[in-house]
Amino acid sequence: MGEYINFGDSIVITIFSMVVVFVGLILLAMLISVLKTIGGKADKDGVAKEAVASDKVEKTVAKENISEVEKDTVDDEELVAVIAAAVAASLGVSIPEVNIKSIKRVPQRNLAWSTASRQEQIYGKL
Repeated sequence: MGEYINFGDSIVITIFSMVVVFVGLILLAMLISVLKTIGGKADKDGVAKEAVASDKVEKTVAKENISEVEKDTVDDEELVAVIAAAVAASLGVSIPEVNIKSIKRVPQRNLAWSTASRQEQIYGKL
């Protein structure tokens, strides 16, 4: 039970341990590359299906946008009236004193879901 390990034996044990660790890491890297190859094939098929699905969604969204544009042109006068009233109320002047030259929609930078989530968190903390 009480065998002593000399310096040479400790060097051999250290080198052997390092070899075992590196062999394990190489095997793990090979396993990950094999899984990546197998998963990559599935992803390509998945990407193709997603591309077809996204094309359908884009076409549907485009049709909805066209119908929304038609609706928006009808509601533009009401929208301008509401914006004019809001600007007049915020400035503290009467509506005829407000001169609106143009109204431009600001493009939405974030997804609607992330915006809704952020607003929910903000209002939840109030």
